[in-house]
Amino acid sequence: MKPLALLWTALAAAAVAGTSPGTVSAFQQAPPVRLVAFTNEPREPEFGRVFELYLTLRFAPGIVAFVPDTLIPDQHSFSAGRGTWTSAAGLADSVDVQATYPVMGFLTGGIQLPWLEVWSRPAASGETPGLRGADELARLSDAERSMLQRTLVEIGGALIQVPKEMQGEEASIDPRPPADVLGGNWSAWLVAAMIVSATATLLLAGMFVTSRRAEARSGDLTVALHPREEALRELDRLLALGWHASGRVAEFYDATTGVLRRLSEVQEPEWRRALTSTELVERMHARWGPASVERLRPAIWSAERVKFGGRRPEPKTAEADWSVVRDWIRELPAS
Repeated sequence: MKPLALLWTALAAAAVAGTSPGTVSAFQQAPPVRLVAFTNEPREPEFGRVFELYLTLRFAPGIVAFVPDTLIPDQHSFSAGRGTWTSAAGLADSVDVQATYPVMGFLTGGIQLPWLEVWSRPAASGETPGLRGADELARLSDAERSMLQRTLVEIGGALIQVPKEMQGEEASIDPRPPADVLGGNWSAWLVAAMIVSATATLLLAGMFVTSRRAEARSGDLTVALHPREEALRELDRLLALGWHASGRVAEFYDATTGVLRRLSEVQEPEWRRALTSTELVERMHARWGPASVERLRPAIWSAERVKFGGRRPEPKTAEADWSVVRDWIRELPAS
């Protein structure tokens, strides 16, 4: 039986090798988009310097997909501006895209590049499939957004070099262990002195906290605001600063969504602020339900395009997005 089994294996391998890409896709559930290749220029960019990331993407046939103009940041890299892309017909009615994104890395050595986030859906009957820009995604209604599928594409890594002017001083920009920073030779007297100092500090801190609690119980201190009231007060303060009307619209949006993030953390402590806006909205959707969060989505996407896409809306538009966030917080059910 062994020779027969080997023969069948060889025949199956030959059949797969001789099948065209279009035929193979008929037997597989192809994702809406996949990364074909990527490269960056320069090949080994320097720390803190913007470099170009070139992507070759292939989009499945029969879909409507929205190509982003910025990338989702990773821990040590982020999209440093708006990208550009061009498309051409690919194999088996697919669409090939050549995209370029400016990127910056801020850790020497190997880093994970930012992620590509694509929203897509099957083309409707009679609709021409193809690619759309990020600006069209922003104009979709809530009902249209609910039909989209999110695909997060991992791009890969890059090697970040120390800048030429800082070569030989790598320790000044890379994290170091405590022994390198504080020294490896510790005397017993030094350790004892540090312990005594730390103990005294803790005792003083404890006495201070106890006294403050006593004052609070006696009514001398004002009662702390509810987190929702604190968030509303902070939003009102931001609007009064007038950043959205004085050329600081990106800071206005960043601070506005920052209030929303901090309040969400109070409600759900495990939500750290490193979540992307998309991930945050998904968790809020699960926590508070679709009816509540759908009204909030357009304002959050507007903030993303302002902060990372270079969009600069009129003051009235910025204030309208601020109002959506404030109304959502004001109407948030008490937990």
